[in-house]
Amino acid sequence: MFLVTAIGSQDAIALTRKDWAGSLSIETQQISASRSTSSTKRAKPLFVLSNEFFMPKTKVTWGECLKFTAKTRPGWQGAGRYSALLYAGKFTDLHTHQFDVTKITHRLILEDCGELKADGGNGKPMRHASLNRYVSAVSAVLNHSQKNGLIPSEYIIPRFQKFNINKDAQERYAYTAEELQAMYLHALNDLSNLALAEIVLFAALTGIRQDKILTLRPERVDLDQKLITVTKPKNQNVAAQTCGIHDSLIPMLVRRCNENRTFLFGDDWSGPNALRRRFYKLLQHIDKPYPDAGWTFHGLRHTCGTLLYQSGVHIFDIAKQLGHSSTKVTERYMHSNDKQLASKINAIDFGIA
Repeated sequence: MFLVTAIGSQDAIALTRKDWAGSLSIETQQISASRSTSSTKRAKPLFVLSNEFFMPKTKVTWGECLKFTAKTRPGWQGAGRYSALLYAGKFTDLHTHQFDVTKITHRLILEDCGELKADGGNGKPMRHASLNRYVSAVSAVLNHSQKNGLIPSEYIIPRFQKFNINKDAQERYAYTAEELQAMYLHALNDLSNLALAEIVLFAALTGIRQDKILTLRPERVDLDQKLITVTKPKNQNVAAQTCGIHDSLIPMLVRRCNENRTFLFGDDWSGPNALRRRFYKLLQHIDKPYPDAGWTFHGLRHTCGTLLYQSGVHIFDIAKQLGHSSTKVTERYMHSNDKQLASKINAIDFGIA
């Protein structure tokens, strides 16, 4: 029934629509209405439209769903909020807030990932791990919005493709104990740069990340217990990470803790770029193929894991020292030393009679 009534008028017209998919038959019937004697003023006609088939449907926009998700999804209220909004914002950059979410398809997101892989928005290609975060952010917005009634249940949320992060994972090389010593002595004696020598040694013997080293405060160092507390580690499953202190680092840390520093090592550097430029000089000294991306300051963290492993430390304890959430991650830090292969293979007690 498609009904139009003139309320307050003398007459009302009822239109009956039959067989709207085929032939259309409209019947018009004039219905007499009693006049009101209480008022001589004629009321303006008010037209009321009913019939769900002819009611316009309001589209659900990406901006509406994103705002709702950012405000109400529990997982987006804590430490992961910044990352979630960052990657969800990539969709906004590509399609605007007004995009109809029911038009989001598997192909659309795949094309987005192709574009982001070429340029992630900052002029640099987006890696597979970041593409997976983008896909997860879009999926989270859609699922949360549909679960709470913003998106109609008739819309089937696609299962988006995830990317293999191992295909574009940057290889990070570990330095040998001899190379570490050569870099330390070159910084100390040839470059006369005590700050560079000490931060390299500290990074290699603690395994702490560069950004955490530069923001490490003296009060986080417990010289009595020989422990360092790293706040807000990358592993979000813990509030803080505890690292052991090698005995050779004690004199350096005692001196630095007594120098009234704000940051134990960060006070020596204007930022990570300044440290990176000085570190490249050490790479040149040990004949590493600079600017090969595999030889980095982060390699000192791999050096720590490798040296611990070669010293017989259990992988579980190595994971704890490096702050890994799983030993699976730690296994990537287990760089073998080819020089030790001969001695290791001869550990097999076997002889030919």
